Amino acid sequence: MTEKKRSGRSRVLILLSLSLVIQSLSSVFIKYAGLYETLSKEFIIFYVLAVGCLGIFAIMWQVLLEMIPLTTAYLRKGILYILILIWSVILFQEHVTWNNIIGSMIIIVGISIHGMDEH
Repeated sequence: MTEKKRSGRSRVLILLSLSLVIQSLSSVFIKYAGLYETLSKEFIIFYVLAVGCLGIFAIMWQVLLEMIPLTTAYLRKGILYILILIWSVILFQEHVTWNNIIGSMIIIVGISIHGMDEH
């Protein structure tokens, strides 16, 4: 792989990773919004942050789809479930079950198999 091609691939992977982190943060903000009374100031702030994250993600997703095939991009969205699980444990002290671990492993194996197919 040439240096230019490797650099372009790295840029795409960074953009994809960043877009998934931003999308996962929208779930975090929605969860925080749910901790407050509906239409309270805090609820509205967190809800607006969540919608803002989704808006930024939508723009980044369209840019990404111009750079990589839909199948490749969409398969990587499985990482979103793992990110949300991590946020849940870190921020909300939720417990990880065996089903969460097995599901995460299945996602990682699926992405890895697809990644090997691309090379």
